[in-house]
Amino acid sequence: MHTNNEGGSGADIIIPEMLTRSLDLLPDPYCIRTPEGRFLYANLATAKLAGLKSAQIIMERIDYEIPSLLFEDENNLEAWRYQDRKIIANRKPLAMLEIHPNAVNTPYICRKVPFYDNQNQCIGSFCSIKYLEVFSPNDFVKGKLPGSLLLNKPDDFFTEKECEIIFFRLQGMSSKDIAAILFLSPRTIENRLANMYSKAGVGHLDDFREFCEKRNLHRYLPQRLISHKRIGFNSDIEDDVT
Repeated sequence: MHTNNEGGSGADIIIPEMLTRSLDLLPDPYCIRTPEGRFLYANLATAKLAGLKSAQIIMERIDYEIPSLLFEDENNLEAWRYQDRKIIANRKPLAMLEIHPNAVNTPYICRKVPFYDNQNQCIGSFCSIKYLEVFSPNDFVKGKLPGSLLLNKPDDFFTEKECEIIFFRLQGMSSKDIAAILFLSPRTIENRLANMYSKAGVGHLDDFREFCEKRNLHRYLPQRLISHKRIGFNSDIEDDVT
């Protein structure tokens, strides 16, 4: 990806495509700015934050040229440019809590780090944005679990509903207790467990546990068993975990 460095020597700034391709896939907003407020890069999540349909509306534009409520307040724009200039001067990261209720539904944390060109010159800031969120396991964690839990299913060997049963079974819960939580009959749970044992090629819980651990399924927390809320100004917003 190329863009003109109008605030510097006039040479083209080359942003590696391998970087932008990866950032394009991420659900959180990421962007790269110059101290003049020009966006060298923005992913789709950044566009959504600004209430826009495409990142192309943002890229290679100066902030005040972008048709979004987020960029209408001149005081905010000058504060962001000051932060970018400070990062270039000190080459140290900054972190800000951004609160813009007239433009964005939720507050968010913006972390900025220096962005360097191929000559190791700091030419702007790399911004990453995280919404304020709360993950709650809904009191479903009963037994011993790994300290780091996956929020994305590691593979498609078992269905999401099967993973819900695996989650409880590996905590040592009985078929009766699992059935009560999932609103199924104990016989249904037993039948599904038998099918999963057969699918995994095992005949005992210990072997099934080992099979699941090898696939990292023992770390997976099924989506139905948690609430994921983004903290908003008026109320918390339920989101899917992606």
